[in-house]
Amino acid sequence: MKKIINTTTDSEIIEEYVCNGCGNKVQVIKMKMLFGPQKGQWFETKKGCDCEVLGIIKTQQQEAKKARLMKIFEENSLINPSLREATFDNFIPGEFSQSFEKAKKYVCDFDIKNPKNLLFQGSFGTGKSHLSVSIAKALTAKGYTTIFISTPKLLTKIRNTYNKNSEHGEEKIINSLAMVDLVVFDDIGAEGETSGWVMQKLFEIIDLRAGKHNIYTTNLSSSEFEITKDMGRIFSRMLINTDLIKMNGTDFRKRQFVKGGA
Repeated sequence: MKKIINTTTDSEIIEEYVCNGCGNKVQVIKMKMLFGPQKGQWFETKKGCDCEVLGIIKTQQQEAKKARLMKIFEENSLINPSLREATFDNFIPGEFSQSFEKAKKYVCDFDIKNPKNLLFQGSFGTGKSHLSVSIAKALTAKGYTTIFISTPKLLTKIRNTYNKNSEHGEEKIINSLAMVDLVVFDDIGAEGETSGWVMQKLFEIIDLRAGKHNIYTTNLSSSEFEITKDMGRIFSRMLINTDLIKMNGTDFRKRQFVKGGA
């Protein structure tokens, strides 16, 4: 039976305690209905607890954080317009259902303290980039910072920093890649050069991300990476703590074209 601490004609303080949630002193008050059809009946209420208000504030903060993380993704990612709407929901697995499930599992198992990489390797138009964008967006929604980078565009962007009229410096671009939780390096090998500045810079950036979460996509086979020493060195770095997902098949765009013309 609850002990009555204080009482008046229309109310009784029947319990006092410190709330574990908000830390406030809370009073449980038994009060008499003064108006309405239940006039004269007693009910219990709480006074002093801020848990509901704090819950609303926490939800608002979480939504603000998600918006901020999505802004980081959108402002820093170098992504083709055709991929901007890509998500797990609009990916059509077809023959790549296993790849689809592995991509979703990567999101579920993501642990900032246990970095792991994925390498999507295969022919054109099979959905490698779509799945990579989907992973990045899903992790952003979970509260992680992510960036999706078209590797050829990244190298062009860095090269443009050498122009004296450039708004951004090379160091700022590279630092932004170093700081986020996940970077997707899309279309490695499409830069068309196999030695020189491009290979050196690409190695430098991938090496900088060692020990962090990364996703790589490429149309090159393992043997094509071994054409030059520089490419082989990059490929070796990409394979560290990396799960390989092969996606060789019919170009999705060609499948749609054939279907539409049938």
